[in-house]
Amino acid sequence: MGRPIGSMNRAKPFADALRMEICAGNDPRHLRAIARKLIEMAEGGDLQAIKEVGDRLDGKCAQTIERGEVSVEVLSDRELFAIIRASCSRPLMRQTGD
Repeated sequence: MGRPIGSMNRAKPFADALRMEICAGNDPRHLRAIARKLIEMAEGGDLQAIKEVGDRLDGKCAQTIERGEVSVEVLSDRELFAIIRASCSRPLMRQTGD
């Protein structure tokens, strides 16, 4: 079983290394320079930068998975885990046909 729901993922060595480098020399301008560059890239049309700015300001959008007319309440844990595993191994496909 995984970690408890709501617990923090504490092992983030890359984030820790970035924080150490940004804080090196106690110059907060490093972080502002990175933020400024991200904004410049977004203004220039870089879609990944635009997404990052949006995610940082508004938060990431919740992912929804449509499973047809089957109610989640009637599925077993085994079926639910199978759906999760399948959705993690391939891109999310939206159904059309309204």
